[in-house]
Amino acid sequence: MKRLFALVLALSLIAVALPMSVGLAEAKESKLVFQMGGEPDSMDPTLNDYSSGSYALQSLFRGLYKFAPDGTLVPALAESHTVSEDGLVYTFTLRDGLKWSDGSPLNAHDFEYSWKRVLNPELASETAYTLYGVIKNGYEYFVDQSVTADEVGVKALDDRTLEVTLMAPAPYFISMTASTAFMPVKKAIIDQYGEDWETKVESYVSNGPFMVAELKPDEKYVFKKNPYYYNADEVKIDTLEYVFLGASETVLLAFEGGEIDVATSVNADAEAKYKGTDNLLITDRIGYRYYEFNTANKPVDDARVRRALTMGINRDVLISAIMQSDMPALRGFIPHAFPDIADPSRGWREVHPDTFNEDIEAAKALLADAGYPNGEGMPAIRLVQTPDATLVKVAQAMAQMWKQNLNVDTEIVTVESGVYWSDAGQRDTGEFELAYMGYTGDYLDPSSILFNFASEKEENVMRWNNEAYNNMMKKARSGVTGEEREKLFEEAEALLTEECPVMPVYSYVSTALVNSRVKGFTRNYIGHPNFEYCYIE
Repeated sequence: MKRLFALVLALSLIAVALPMSVGLAEAKESKLVFQMGGEPDSMDPTLNDYSSGSYALQSLFRGLYKFAPDGTLVPALAESHTVSEDGLVYTFTLRDGLKWSDGSPLNAHDFEYSWKRVLNPELASETAYTLYGVIKNGYEYFVDQSVTADEVGVKALDDRTLEVTLMAPAPYFISMTASTAFMPVKKAIIDQYGEDWETKVESYVSNGPFMVAELKPDEKYVFKKNPYYYNADEVKIDTLEYVFLGASETVLLAFEGGEIDVATSVNADAEAKYKGTDNLLITDRIGYRYYEFNTANKPVDDARVRRALTMGINRDVLISAIMQSDMPALRGFIPHAFPDIADPSRGWREVHPDTFNEDIEAAKALLADAGYPNGEGMPAIRLVQTPDATLVKVAQAMAQMWKQNLNVDTEIVTVESGVYWSDAGQRDTGEFELAYMGYTGDYLDPSSILFNFASEKEENVMRWNNEAYNNMMKKARSGVTGEEREKLFEEAEALLTEECPVMPVYSYVSTALVNSRVKGFTRNYIGHPNFEYCYIE
């Protein structure tokens, strides 16, 4: 009897254990750790104007259109759209049954609210220029404040129909709807929690493939798969962890130690080590690295000095010898990855010649004309940046070039990333003559870069205001197309070359180290990671 009881007990335990073990196997979490150089400046898509924020927001939100794995634009929350014969009115039909991450309904009225929120002059969103550059009465609402929100060309006709009227035909408009500024936010949440809604897990409601589970400042953000996402069945990652590590040397060690699955801070050593392997992913990106001048400070308040410094460095040496990279040197203000307007099958830089070149003798003449012959009497240039080892080497090399070529002294100031990008950092307070910076466009038209130099309500981040340039950008927004638009942008780039509010160095490419177990990871031409189609092998 005891033996029979023991046998029955053993069989019953096996019967219980089998489903549990199977269940545990099925429930095994699929987790991916993604490294970023620093914490996003903003987690509100209607306010964010930085790549770091977009990296996170592209996982948490979706707009009317999105990027497919091959980089093409495909419908996201929109099911389809039509365009009027004159190219001005876009009518979007939204998918049925859309929901926010809290399970509540999402509809066309949310898009109308969100886009008008970006354009609300009281909010003063830094990304408003992307919308008022194309939407009818957007400029008049945000800048001139001569119309009301009701007159802006965005209207929900019903829960599933959004009508958008442009100020002029813009063939690139659909690509804009995939950028973060055009993504919806939930009005009821903002009404309840105010502008701090983005800082708390309990109030962070999104609509993309993932939703917020943890927000640990200066450490990491943890996202979980959003069960209410319209395409949730295709999302294979259960947990997506964004960790913030600034030092590329530390990042490489963490990647090789298996602590990071995808790393974006890839230094020269890492790129050289993994070059030619499947672990190094390099893609084109519509952005560029530059150093911005504080044109309010001497001696760089003089455009001749800015041009001299811009012409007084050797970009090829900086890129190949110091950075040990293959990124293309940029001797203009429109990066390489942008298509030409008249012939989109070719790149802008392929069609248009460089607008400046390295020329030491011309640079010396400019300094002499500005009152600093052979650099005499010229104050030292404060160059402010983050302490990344590669950046420090580049800064030291530029300082050596300026000293050798122009007899100009440079003071290199390194500031921790968290402070550097904060509102209280030296870059924002203006305690510099040159500051490390970069920018990536939001859509495939050069205006995405050029609009950023315009000063509308106040000086831009370059602290540079030029009426002739502002008028060019107003004309660009008025709807000029084809050859006329191309000519206008040529003139704008020529003016930027004359004034040099920033010093371009190279065009971006997106570089990432990817663990072999990660499959389907892609980045679009803006550099944003796409985890919607990603999985762990």
